[in-house]
Amino acid sequence: MHTITSAAAVTAATAAALLLAGPAAAAEPVPSVVGMSESTARATLTEEGVPYTVLNRSGSASASCTVTEQRDRGYRTETDMVYDHDDHEFDRVETQVWRGIGLVVLCN
Repeated sequence: MHTITSAAAVTAATAAALLLAGPAAAAEPVPSVVGMSESTARATLTEEGVPYTVLNRSGSASASCTVTEQRDRGYRTETDMVYDHDDHEFDRVETQVWRGIGLVVLCN
């Protein structure tokens, strides 16, 4: 009985970790640029039309820089007011806009 309970606990913990691992799964499909040089990663993301920003850079910027991590930056909500001619009122329209990915860069 103890073994069954432990296996169930491990299964539940694994499932919870997969569900809560939001930053690991991107909101939009994006290529993995981890391990690429910064310039190659930027070119790849630009070619794919993926918005990105450098969240953290460490080391000397004049040295060789490599992307060590990428994170999903999630969504922001843009709010617009649209006039409804039928009701003669403004309707609030909220749109979710993906902010892209953030890169962590290490320069050595």
